[in-house]
Amino acid sequence: MSKYSSRYEIDTEGTRSSVRFPLHLPVLILSQDRELSGTTENISGNGVLFRLKESLPVNASVEFLLEISGSELCGGDTAAVHCLGRVVRSYQERSNCYAAAVIDEYRFQ
Repeated sequence: MSKYSSRYEIDTEGTRSSVRFPLHLPVLILSQDRELSGTTENISGNGVLFRLKESLPVNASVEFLLEISGSELCGGDTAAVHCLGRVVRSYQERSNCYAAAVIDEYRFQ
């Protein structure tokens, strides 16, 4: 691995502007008067990919809280981030539904 290599997914075609980090965190999503529980698949500075049991439509508003443990943050304290965003992509693979959301606003708690 060269000093410029990364173990994280890099978009070589230029369609994404941020590195995605493979963080699998439990998440509760509020959207369209529903609560959905799921897991994050990856997180970037611009958005997040959720794995869910139910689908979320494109353009749906989402509100969610991410709690990132200290072990994920190089041994620091747990960080909680309250996020508001919207679904920009939604698809299904096998028995899982996936929703990619951009994060429009966030606040550390």
